[in-house]
Amino acid sequence: MPGWKRVLIILLIPFALNLSISMVISAYAVRQAIERGLPPEEIGFEAAKALFTYNFYWSIIQVTLGLYLAGKMGGMKWIKEQFSSEDFTKSKLNSILIIIGLIVFSQLLFIIESYISALSYGGYYKYIEMWNRLVSSLPLLSKVYLVGIAPFTAGIFEEIIWRGYGINMLEKDFDSRKAVLLQAITFGLWHVTPLHVVFTFIVGFVFGYIYVRRRKLLIISIAHILTDIVGFGMAFLR
Repeated sequence: MPGWKRVLIILLIPFALNLSISMVISAYAVRQAIERGLPPEEIGFEAAKALFTYNFYWSIIQVTLGLYLAGKMGGMKWIKEQFSSEDFTKSKLNSILIIIGLIVFSQLLFIIESYISALSYGGYYKYIEMWNRLVSSLPLLSKVYLVGIAPFTAGIFEEIIWRGYGINMLEKDFDSRKAVLLQAITFGLWHVTPLHVVFTFIVGFVFGYIYVRRRKLLIISIAHILTDIVGFGMAFLR
């Protein structure tokens, strides 16, 4: 098997696991809702609630695969090189501007995504009402995980998997532009939900472009972590 095919299969493992686990969780929630005699409009709500309640498996996938691939790239020596403080200190102002730019860009994309979701749901106010109800029904531990843990496992280990490992390995068979594109596609697919796949693909492409220019993970990891803290915080801290 050509090396690039093996790399793509590895990058698609999180997508396969996420899809499979989310389908099992959703199916169980739907079955429970039907047995309770809930109306059709409530069944989807119960499935969404279950997914956000038990989504800690995201971090298990990210950390496990991220550590494995970091080992393949050179272990702690490689990690120290990728997260070297020199990536920030050699040009502090430029680094800060890149971080802020990535955060603002990502948040704007996700605001657009939320607006499209609201339109498809039947209107902004109806969507917000549903979302507030969903968030208020989640256990406190789920909210703590989403705001206080998930941003760090995603910001560090997703960058290791898709940018650090994905781009470098794909560049053995393709030029940098195609490597960035391919890793962005698999990064988008990892997020499963069709609309979210599109927007995370764009984010993955931009983050990949920055990585190719700098060849370090620290700056984009900081931007990724802060983006998720802001985004999850606005979504779940209510």
